[in-house]
Amino acid sequence: MEERTSGEYNNMKNQGSDNFGIALISTPLNGSNYVSWARSIKISIGARQKLGYINGTCQKPTEDKEAVEQWRKNDYMVVSWILNSITKEITEDFLYADSARDLWVELEMRFGESNGPLLYQIQRDITSISQKNMNVAVYFTRLKRLWDEWGSLDPLSVCSCGASKKVSDKMTSYQLIQFLMDLSNTYDHVRNQILLMDPLPTATKA
Repeated sequence: MEERTSGEYNNMKNQGSDNFGIALISTPLNGSNYVSWARSIKISIGARQKLGYINGTCQKPTEDKEAVEQWRKNDYMVVSWILNSITKEITEDFLYADSARDLWVELEMRFGESNGPLLYQIQRDITSISQKNMNVAVYFTRLKRLWDEWGSLDPLSVCSCGASKKVSDKMTSYQLIQFLMDLSNTYDHVRNQILLMDPLPTATKA
């Protein structure tokens, strides 16, 4: 029988906080928040060393009966975590997935396969945000969350020719302009000072 590595055994073990009834995140999947939901779920499941059950790297053992039972128990638990993190209106459509991996793929195909509508909605949200009565920190945090969601849906291509860095630098400048455009008028002086800088700082440093 093939010997299993310590890493594989650790992945099969349950932690003290692992149980079937918990909802891993506070904001459930409602059909329109797939990108942020999927990232939050991955972080939570990864923290419990069970990410392999949704990305397919922790496959069902074939020979060791005890290991098969442990894998099945863990897989059911991951399925329950995901289902508990979905709104009730959606949950019933996915109750019969055969495994956590199958469930994850079905959710991705249903809500994450086409990025066009999501990118459109994110861009609408970005253009509609202005500081108004928010303090600067809250305003920037909301903008950054949308930028990060956009980046996860439409990541920049990486190359060694320097083109990707130029595109990244332009995107950074564009984000700074977006941030400054909708600051309240009380920050006019600060905004003008920042725009005179060469090179322009990132929105985070501004």
